[in-house]
Amino acid sequence: MQTKEDMKKLKGIGNVLYWDFYYSTGYGGIAGLSNGLSNMGKGKSFSDGFGEGYVNNFSLGMGVNLAYPVIFRQLQKTNHYRLYANLFTLGINAGFLGWHYLTGTDNPLQTTLATTAAGLLMANKHVSETINKD
Repeated sequence: MQTKEDMKKLKGIGNVLYWDFYYSTGYGGIAGLSNGLSNMGKGKSFSDGFGEGYVNNFSLGMGVNLAYPVIFRQLQKTNHYRLYANLFTLGINAGFLGWHYLTGTDNPLQTTLATTAAGLLMANKHVSETINKD
């Protein structure tokens, strides 16, 4: 027999997985679109570029993006939730910018600019949906 406490835990896990999928799909889609358009500009296949960008970001994101709902849950308890959520998002994206520099990506800033902008939009939607809950 499931108790109210068990149901609350299951709801919390479902919430984390929802936001993880939300960020992974968003970041993956933008990365795929950027990569596909870049490929088209070079006379290559859009779909190959999209697939590469999406798959690389989505699979990594399913692990990394678990941080968003977990950290945001803690930030939600502060008086500056939106500010801290945006700073956290910028920090995550700065880490990816650094990763692209270290791995020798051509134009690392250009590579991460669109996903950073999308990340900020997604984070603000997340904050807006959770700011007054619990």
